[in-house]
Amino acid sequence: MATKKSARELKAQYDAEQDILYLTFTKRAQKAVAEEIGDEVFVRYDPKTHDVITIEFLNMSARLEQVFGKDLKFIESNRQERLLFPIES
Repeated sequence: MATKKSARELKAQYDAEQDILYLTFTKRAQKAVAEEIGDEVFVRYDPKTHDVITIEFLNMSARLEQVFGKDLKFIESNRQERLLFPIES
């Protein structure tokens, strides 16, 4: 029977200059192998354990626009709900 690993820390960081969303699953940097798993989506993982270290989404603003449309707005704040888009009634 496989053992279940406990949930690890998840950190999300958006680099507006590069337009990349990073999801990081470790507290510190470590050696990893990168592999493109989709159109401009890269996963970095530990080659020995296959634990995911980071997932990187390139051209994030275009991805969000494709899903939510051009009316999507991003506001800078400390609130959790920072993505705003019109709700059709």
